Amino acid sequence: MPSSKSAPVIDFSDFLSGDQQRMQHCADQIRDACLTQGFFQIVNHDIPASLQKDIFKASKAFFALPLEEKMKLDKSLNKYNRGYEVMHGQMIEANTRPDLKEGYYVSRDLPMDHPQVKAEKFAHGPNVWPESLGEAFRETCMDYLNRIVKLTEEVMRAMAMSLGYDADYFQEFCSDPMCFYKLLHYPPQPSDAHALQRGIGAHRDFGVITLLLQGNVAGLEVWDEEVKDWYPVPPVEGAYVVNMGNLFEQWTNDKYISNVHRVINRSGEERFSIPFNYNGNPDFIIKCIEKCRSKPEEEKYAPVSVEDYVVQKYKDVYGRVGIYKSESFAPQKANA
Repeated sequence: MPSSKSAPVIDFSDFLSGDQQRMQHCADQIRDACLTQGFFQIVNHDIPASLQKDIFKASKAFFALPLEEKMKLDKSLNKYNRGYEVMHGQMIEANTRPDLKEGYYVSRDLPMDHPQVKAEKFAHGPNVWPESLGEAFRETCMDYLNRIVKLTEEVMRAMAMSLGYDADYFQEFCSDPMCFYKLLHYPPQPSDAHALQRGIGAHRDFGVITLLLQGNVAGLEVWDEEVKDWYPVPPVEGAYVVNMGNLFEQWTNDKYISNVHRVINRSGEERFSIPFNYNGNPDFIIKCIEKCRSKPEEEKYAPVSVEDYVVQKYKDVYGRVGIYKSESFAPQKANA
């Protein structure tokens, strides 16, 4: 039986209005989506369409570069989770084929004397840039990063209200965040592709929250556990697809769903998308939110730091392919 589900589209201008009643209305819709699907889309946010257009233009310019130039920025050359990820560099879904995509990672551009860089926090450090695309490319990338960080932190405020807290509940978690976006390029799925070939294999995001700018080419599919089938999330112009990661699900004691999804580009066209992964402060300890259990013994998971959790998951998905070695990531530390 095919799935009849679709990711709800939520007007985020209600939350940004500052009107308490409208904010709560938006938060209630988010709560419903998180309890049932773990996916929704937001429209009428505050990121200009012109900037979205510019970042896609920058993405296409980057992936059009010769492979030799992109390889100068190979992310295996640094420990900051920055730069170019080669085609087939990940295998998100175990026992399939390596993912049919290439990527380019951008994050907060931190100097080497920044405290988090000196402490070798995972995914903290300077960006690496393609020289031939010049300053305009850098400015567009960083402008987009700054705007998507702010929007995601507004979404986290809405998440707080959806859980019955004040909007500032996640403020400490959001300080000095571990976050990055990936410019992604999916070639068309070949007509003779192996049955186990995916753009990105079936997976649940392992961090806290993702905001995805899809572009105009379809390919994202979400799993409907009730009918055991996939349903598409068609692109909505200017919208961000929002989904919870495993760490958010753990934080809410499995109340909010981290759902399985994948990408298969059957369009016959190149697909460009930009997922933004926001995981909060690397030292923040994720432990059960009090409103998600009645008594302490109902907590399902032991406390864990953001960094320890995310680093181990990165080692898993890259280790399956063997292109990026575990040494590419910051060493996992014992839990505090």
